Amino acid sequence: MTYSQMVKDELCGAKFGCEECNYFFIYGMLLFRKSGEGDYFFQCDHNKAASLLAQKIVEETGVIVKVLDHPGRHGKKQRIYCLAIEQTEDARLFWDRFDQALKREAGALNIKKPCCRSAFLRGVFLSCGVLVNPAKEYHFEFKVTGKALADKLYAFLSETGLDFRRTTRKGFEILYLKGSEQIEEVLTYMGAVKSALKLMDIKIVKEVRNNVNRVTNCETANIGKTVRASMKQVEDINFILQQKGMEFLPRDLQEVAQLRLENPEMSLNELTREFPSEISRSGLNHRLKKLEEIARELRGNH
Repeated sequence: MTYSQMVKDELCGAKFGCEECNYFFIYGMLLFRKSGEGDYFFQCDHNKAASLLAQKIVEETGVIVKVLDHPGRHGKKQRIYCLAIEQTEDARLFWDRFDQALKREAGALNIKKPCCRSAFLRGVFLSCGVLVNPAKEYHFEFKVTGKALADKLYAFLSETGLDFRRTTRKGFEILYLKGSEQIEEVLTYMGAVKSALKLMDIKIVKEVRNNVNRVTNCETANIGKTVRASMKQVEDINFILQQKGMEFLPRDLQEVAQLRLENPEMSLNELTREFPSEISRSGLNHRLKKLEEIARELRGNH
């Protein structure tokens, strides 16, 4: 099951705020449906959504709707659920009431009640909405057929305070969100509160993991820097010993040289704790720099 299907499952169980929500929910699903032709006025790959639409049409018009299960087309694994109206004397009630939506001819989406606006948007998502698994990326979209419909939906979303972006893809108008907080907001608005909370949990886990990775990368970089510096210091000291011997060095530098050769893996802070007498980190670093200068001078003479 995809993440979108999980959200749609939750939306199919969400409650409506008033009797009018029924109509706007049906209207949203029919208006923004991706397919439907011939005897089948609605087709989708989500069984619960198809069954819920059939139930709401019966409640709204009294017209009986059949949900038919068909194998997916073109070798696709998912099944297709088709809705058809039983041709009774009352069937005309459905066609007349939802004629505009069935023709995808939207007037102004002037829906007043917040609960009805939520029900409408819920229907739109069940028909053409997609939510990518937020563990991979934050991406929510409506995949709309036709620019005119996309314009209407974009205006509706803007009035609701949802800041969607627009693009086109493979002949469809795409209205989308990329921010996790915006996606949480639209999920909550539609009634998918559990999905919104789950997204928040996923975001927290991702942020913790990213922080751990940043700290680990920083520590790894520091370790690498320490190792490279230590290797260079050991190389310089060995060169001095090969050329002049340990007695060539002043007593204070002999102590530092011996300590570094015995502890090549240690950082400066760790070396200061191993030093036979009290010394600061800057003091120890100064002596190592002196050894580096001596090695450089000796190399220059050869």
